Amino acid sequence: MNMGPATTLNISPPLPATAGNSSAIPFRERWRLLKLAHCAIPNYGNSSQFWGSRKKIHTVYTKGDCNHDEKTNARLAAMNIPDGSRVLDIGAGPGTYAIPLAKKHCNVTVVEPSPVMREMLEARIKKEKIKNITIIPKRWEDMEPGEPGTPFDAVIASFSLTMMDMGEALAKMHACCTGTVHLFWFLTSPSWVQVNKDLWPHLHGGIFPGEPTADWLWQILYEMGICASIQPEPRVSVSQYKDVDEAVGEFRQRLNCTTPAHEEILRNYFHTVLRHEGDHLTLGNGTRSAHIWWNTADQQDRT
Repeated sequence: MNMGPATTLNISPPLPATAGNSSAIPFRERWRLLKLAHCAIPNYGNSSQFWGSRKKIHTVYTKGDCNHDEKTNARLAAMNIPDGSRVLDIGAGPGTYAIPLAKKHCNVTVVEPSPVMREMLEARIKKEKIKNITIIPKRWEDMEPGEPGTPFDAVIASFSLTMMDMGEALAKMHACCTGTVHLFWFLTSPSWVQVNKDLWPHLHGGIFPGEPTADWLWQILYEMGICASIQPEPRVSVSQYKDVDEAVGEFRQRLNCTTPAHEEILRNYFHTVLRHEGDHLTLGNGTRSAHIWWNTADQQDRT
């Protein structure tokens, strides 16, 4: 499978440990510490609570995106998974990749912990009369080595990388794959992260620590002895809203706003930061993501 050369970014191997050098902390540990910081945020909850809420998923995940199919097709083309492959899709959501790959006669195994997402996927499977998708209702962290089944030709984890121990999660992906592993993650912080950073102290107290980015994933793989390729994706369009009320409605769910005072903070904030562009209000400057991949056979002498 010709995936093309690795893209050169401003990414360097971790510095050697020296006294007082905070950048010497391995990236696997940096990722874990940031996820631990999330656990300490008042009223933040966790990913299972978020993805278990039908209302939050409807408000956030299914928010209209006119370029959704275009982006999905571009990512499928970049992965270049041959027809008939055995594919493992970790955190498959409503079947963004699982459905089109199954239509290409791939045998797809889905690991999806969210009951709401599984309902959406199962509805699509039934509607489109697809037979070659197997669903495992678990978190990837809870899967035992070898539990997903026979080795896979391709493993996908697209915007589902919320695990605390990312090194362990990546090692399991690598171990169950005889072909290519594909990760998609944020290269720059999405707009909702900045909103969280700005408003969380005023809504609930405490500081929102942000989210790790794709360069951290690359560094973790480097620390594991895996030399991965990384390809930045085009900047996605900014978040659009028809009015302030729509933005407030979305972030009321995201930020666990429960009082009129909370809503007033949201409304005042969006009146300040949203920009008029044509018939819409826009938030932020758009987000870039990255496709990281490696062929497991090429890494055997490194891991």
